Amino acid sequence: MKLYFSPGACSYAVHIVLEEINARFELVYIGKKTNIATLERFSSISPLKSVPTLELDDGIILTQSISILEFLADMNPEYNLLAPIGSFDRTKIITWLSLIATDIHKSFSPLFLLNNITHDKTAQDEIFRWNESNIKRYFGLINNHLNGKCYLECDRFTIADAYLFVVFQWAKYNHIETDMFIFLEKYINSLAMRKSIQRAMKTEANYF
Repeated sequence: MKLYFSPGACSYAVHIVLEEINARFELVYIGKKTNIATLERFSSISPLKSVPTLELDDGIILTQSISILEFLADMNPEYNLLAPIGSFDRTKIITWLSLIATDIHKSFSPLFLLNNITHDKTAQDEIFRWNESNIKRYFGLINNHLNGKCYLECDRFTIADAYLFVVFQWAKYNHIETDMFIFLEKYINSLAMRKSIQRAMKTEANYF
């Protein structure tokens, strides 16, 4: 398998899960230092030019974080990273994935692109404050949920935990205060000690 990734981006969650399932895979860096041939290949298999993009050994191309994470979990059920189809536990995990991808992730997106949206400093500040307030609202909800818990659902590490760990890192990058979310901070610090996350973190640090 080949994972087309950008360090620290949402593809980081897929990287973590690939490490979690002990998969054999190759990382293909997509960023400012990527050579033209690799970018052309990437554009041909991923029309939106977005990471993560996962190329399977048989040439099948998968895109979009939730789709890839769910595929990897279902293809490796022995690691219990999701739950059986039709189960309430699976629905709860997918609910968290949806919140992370469609609400939290999308609230961060404009913060990485402020100069592309506008060069007006006042407007940038307003965009930042609006999205920051939404991010903190979502983090507050998750913080309350994590009171007395080690994981989001099912009392075990799932693909939802991998995705949330990554998105939470973006708060630090954007200088958003998170100290008030005591249970969320404790949860993230605990996840950071996980071997799969440590391996992915160490590898991606080389590309910054």
